[in-house]
Amino acid sequence: MREINAKKLLFTVADVLEDTGVEFFLSLGTCLGAVREKGFIEIDEDIDLGILQENLLPKAQIISNQLIKKGLQIEVIDHRHEKPWDGSIYAIKFRGFGEHGDVAGFVKTKGKRAVPSHLQSHWFVITAKLLEELDEIEFYGRKFKIPKNADAYLTEVYGDWRIPNKKVADCVWLCKKSESWLENNDEDSIC
Repeated sequence: MREINAKKLLFTVADVLEDTGVEFFLSLGTCLGAVREKGFIEIDEDIDLGILQENLLPKAQIISNQLIKKGLQIEVIDHRHEKPWDGSIYAIKFRGFGEHGDVAGFVKTKGKRAVPSHLQSHWFVITAKLLEELDEIEFYGRKFKIPKNADAYLTEVYGDWRIPNKKVADCVWLCKKSESWLENNDEDSIC
């Protein structure tokens, strides 16, 4: 990503989300960059923002309209998987200033928060509490929310997150579940 363009895109999307009154947080590589690098990670390809699904759904249309008014291109992601889906959206992808990213809604179930992959048939699963308790961090001179226990969050997502990894493909979630994980009633088997 080009840092100046990515920052402009992040701030534009953050303005819309804040103006809409939706609490969001830096997620995945964007959170990792804010905590470890104090900037975007050199190998990161997009901006990752998270939101609790129950906060996204009531305001998704307003958010989408406002992003468009700011001159951004958007794609509302509803479902790309084989299993039945309730028709609700789970992410809004945004593009502008030569960069792109998404704000993904994490669904709560069985003490976890999860979001389906945009492209593949698996879910990214995180301990719910890590996304429900937030703190602030300064990132490019602006305050953003991140998981309050950033260390536990980043460890759950990346393992040893303190050591930079130069290959995007090697950044592996420790809890990447097939679509069938939602059907499993055995909580111990869920990451």
